[in-house]
Amino acid sequence: MASVRLNVFENIPVLQNLSVGALLAVNRGHLQGINIPGSISFNNAAVLVSGAGGGTMSISLGLYSLSGSTLSIANSASNSIAPSAGISWVSLVTSATQDITPGNWYFLVQTESGGANSNTLFVQAVVSLQSFGPIGGPLIRGVYSTTNAIAGSFNTSEFNIEGGVAASTFRPRRPYILISA
Repeated sequence: MASVRLNVFENIPVLQNLSVGALLAVNRGHLQGINIPGSISFNNAAVLVSGAGGGTMSISLGLYSLSGSTLSIANSASNSIAPSAGISWVSLVTSATQDITPGNWYFLVQTESGGANSNTLFVQAVVSLQSFGPIGGPLIRGVYSTTNAIAGSFNTSEFNIEGGVAASTFRPRRPYILISA
């Protein structure tokens, strides 16, 4: 069977309850398992930002593959911005152009804010499953428990899966990410 070639990939379908919200665990990596149904060139990634005007925001995105219990980086993208008031797309610059093959991948997103601002990402509003601390089972979403989260590799046991120490502190949220070829 020939692989399907994609021009656009969204990690969350647009009509699936997006809202403006902060990643609750700032300076920590928010992980989301995704399935990319076809090949796509990873050289253009973007996120939706709701800017308050003033301040700065750094956004980092890692694309990871999973082998056994090790997540290994395949590519990364980032940008530092001073958002203006309102809603805007922010392009993330990839470290290298890569052809992503169909299958299971993981996005790891980290944001940092500076100055007096309330700049936020568009995220999926509701995460209904909550548990606390590292748990067994498949790794679908999670929060990396220390800062500077975009790294070359991780062991899955380093993530608080579907929760964390306290739901209000480590609840994973999935930012809306768009890849276009």
